[in-house]
Amino acid sequence: MPKYQDIVLKLVEKLEDGTLNPGDRFYSEAEISRIYHVSSTTAVKALNTLEQQNKVTRVQGSGTFVAKEAHKRIAMLTDLNMGVGQSESVRVLSAKLDNKRALIQKLRLHSTQNYLEVKRLRYIGEEVAQYSISYLNPKFIDSTDLKQLSLYNSIYQRVREDSKINPYELPFKQKNWAKEIEDKDILQHFLPSKRKQLFICQERETYLPFTTKELLEYALSYKLPEYWGYEAEATAYRQ
Repeated sequence: MPKYQDIVLKLVEKLEDGTLNPGDRFYSEAEISRIYHVSSTTAVKALNTLEQQNKVTRVQGSGTFVAKEAHKRIAMLTDLNMGVGQSESVRVLSAKLDNKRALIQKLRLHSTQNYLEVKRLRYIGEEVAQYSISYLNPKFIDSTDLKQLSLYNSIYQRVREDSKINPYELPFKQKNWAKEIEDKDILQHFLPSKRKQLFICQERETYLPFTTKELLEYALSYKLPEYWGYEAEATAYRQ
């Protein structure tokens, strides 16, 4: 392991054990060089890595500080239904087996395996509110009849029926951000008046309840912001 990565791991431990709190002044390049007996180049690499991980914030002329974002806090998240009172429906666009290398690696499958790709639209009333692509581990969902697209309206229900695993109870990691979408294959499904605005992009990895490193699902969703919301309740930063 390169020396700067070893330093990053040690500094992250300090961030997570309460030694340093959000907003605190962080170690400078010179301090890291002195404490860990490394060159300034190595110290800079360590700081750059921490900044890329959103662990620290560097302010020109002021120094480096522990990022104020809530890292590793216990929080309860509620997915808000912003289309209350309107009908909801799903249309499956396609379902197929594929084996693109990047996605095989993302799902941590063996290189000889396929994955199941399902593309869907979610409607609120008559309007398309969400475009989603799910890449699924085929061991846990039946893919023998891909022509019956309606079978994949609810992917998690299919997984529960086919494998007796409840995906809603599995651990997951999810990231959300806002961005413009340029992919015409995605935009064509939304109203022309909505195509220029920012979309809420969501990336989600759902893990299996076994020792295997394989994922159950890797999913990407693109949502109209007026139909998307979260409510968060967090504990105090330190218990």
